[in-house]
Amino acid sequence: MPIGTQIKEGELAYERDDLATALLKANSALQENQNSFKALLLRSRIYLRSKKHDLAFEDANKLVQIAQNSGKREELATSYKQKAIVLFRQKWFHEAMENICKAHDLNDKDAECLMFKTMIEKKLQADAKLSVKSPESSKGKSSLAQQISKQKPKVDWYDSKDMVNVSIYVKNIPPTTLKIDFQETSVSVSFKTSENADFNYCLDPLYGSIVPSKSSFKVFGTKLELYLAKETEETWKALEKVEPDTIAPQETSLSTLGYPSSSTKRINWSEFKVDDGEEDSSQDPDVFFRKLYEGADEDTKRAMMKSYLESNGTTLSTDWKEVSQKKVDIAPPDGVDIKKW
Repeated sequence: MPIGTQIKEGELAYERDDLATALLKANSALQENQNSFKALLLRSRIYLRSKKHDLAFEDANKLVQIAQNSGKREELATSYKQKAIVLFRQKWFHEAMENICKAHDLNDKDAECLMFKTMIEKKLQADAKLSVKSPESSKGKSSLAQQISKQKPKVDWYDSKDMVNVSIYVKNIPPTTLKIDFQETSVSVSFKTSENADFNYCLDPLYGSIVPSKSSFKVFGTKLELYLAKETEETWKALEKVEPDTIAPQETSLSTLGYPSSSTKRINWSEFKVDDGEEDSSQDPDVFFRKLYEGADEDTKRAMMKSYLESNGTTLSTDWKEVSQKKVDIAPPDGVDIKKW
């Protein structure tokens, strides 16, 4: 069977949520051409919907490499967008923003990319508000306590099949004083800051065992990256080991729901499964929005993008016939006035 036919059949299977058939078709196409951009993109999306985030991320990285080698601008933008989506699902919001910005720079006509970029920005803003401490809470702290708090940097990490990447966000690390000790069950980092103060960071015990000889690091202007070579392919749920009863239970499946919509098509809301068990779609509109968009047809997607962008995020419609006829006005919540700047 021609590779184009296999990819098309795989995409149709993916659209009807037949992931087993879709994966079979994608793998079959990749056997014929391991560098097929469309087949690899399809498989990354299948893995993502199947919640196999490590595999989805590996394929997304391969997409970037293939697109860079081919020099096709549109494919490179698509690959960065897919990588951003995978990172977002893993709650790597800063890394997701970095990649979606690359995608938008390469293709600023992609409305879906712009919409997703806006979504990440809102998530980062919400997280920033939660992390801000009031001035009252900082009063009375000793200078020593303040110095200790400065040694708690922002740390991001993600898990892939054979590697765990850890990003420690500290600026201007002097390479000459940097010491990193990789052990089978621990990692320690130390260096002298520009003020000649000692900085120490330690992960002990690690969630899983690593191979010290295959582990490495790289220093950037704004961060230090650790590349921990995993001893097994076991998925890491945290950087450090915790008691078994502190690990969040597996999420339960959603019941079949019906929900009113402006669309003339009936939508089965049970198809829009939230990735994170602790997130409730009724409380988190971003989760609800992205799952709705993922399962929609092309007309519904166009309606959602147009209404969302033109109304500055205050209106969401799935009826393309209605939305296509006019501009969607901003509709703020009751009691909120629109201010023109």
